[in-house]
Amino acid sequence: STLAVVTLVTSGLMMALGHRFIAEFTRPGVTITPDSPQWGGWKFPTEDAEPPLTAQRVLRFVSTDGTPLCGEFWAQLRPAPTIIISHGFHLSRRHFRSVAALEYARGANVLLFDYRGHGESSLIATTCGNAEVRDLVAAVEVAVNQAETMPGKVYIHGFSMGAAVAIMMPPHPAVAGIIADSPYAHLSDMIQLIIAEILHAEVSGWWGPFRAIRICVPMLTQLTFAGGQLLFRSRFHHPLAASTERAIITQAKSFKYQTDAIPPPPILLIHAEQDPLISLQHAHRLVEAGDKVGRAIQVYYTPCAIHCGSYGFDPQHYNQLVQGFIQRD
Repeated sequence: STLAVVTLVTSGLMMALGHRFIAEFTRPGVTITPDSPQWGGWKFPTEDAEPPLTAQRVLRFVSTDGTPLCGEFWAQLRPAPTIIISHGFHLSRRHFRSVAALEYARGANVLLFDYRGHGESSLIATTCGNAEVRDLVAAVEVAVNQAETMPGKVYIHGFSMGAAVAIMMPPHPAVAGIIADSPYAHLSDMIQLIIAEILHAEVSGWWGPFRAIRICVPMLTQLTFAGGQLLFRSRFHHPLAASTERAIITQAKSFKYQTDAIPPPPILLIHAEQDPLISLQHAHRLVEAGDKVGRAIQVYYTPCAIHCGSYGFDPQHYNQLVQGFIQRD
């Protein structure tokens, strides 16, 4: 019947589009550079030198699912808080060495590492959220076991994907706080925006009557995402839709109703008001989720239109906020 044919064609198109999307989305070893459009003007610190090599040591460890990971630890001369740098999607720890130098100059130990599929860690598929939580859990354990780390004084400074992963990570007794710069509230929202932008860009290059297909971009976006979700779950055995919003609520409820639960760490949430990739609405949703369960979230919003651009907007105030958050106890 006609309905059966339409259903078959639609299903085939959905899976084909989904396969293409998942292949690109999870492809390991992809790294953006400052001259690429995806960089978007992101600025990193430049004023602090790295510590001497005698203070740096290479770390090789495994994620909680056995994935080999690579990182490094920059040690102070005496016990101090340790800050874990949690990098963004399609970046690596190499991009954040100047951030680490700044944190180290302020008196903290620093642990940098590459998530799976990035930098020098195992080049297996990336997921931009759920699987990376396992990597961060392992990194926290490594930080705790460094002699220079003060007990109960591990902080996670995350950016974009790395900020979302930090919020989703189950509470750990050693983690005293999370600095979350530009996390998403729900990964699916960001993914659908990216898919739509890619499809619009591709269709705009078509000629003549074929350009009329641009009116189908919303439908194609939904088909691509639906097919991608099915393929992602069948391949990785967990949903594509990672949610920091849900994590904030579930962690708080667990602490409230389970006597042996660990209290969720405080969060300093930083976001650019005109962020072109992860809109400010994501930050608002995280704050609302915290309000629902009584979890206080300190916020800092900047009138900036660059993803993770709050540091570049006002480096001095950014540094003061981070320092004050770490030294508040």
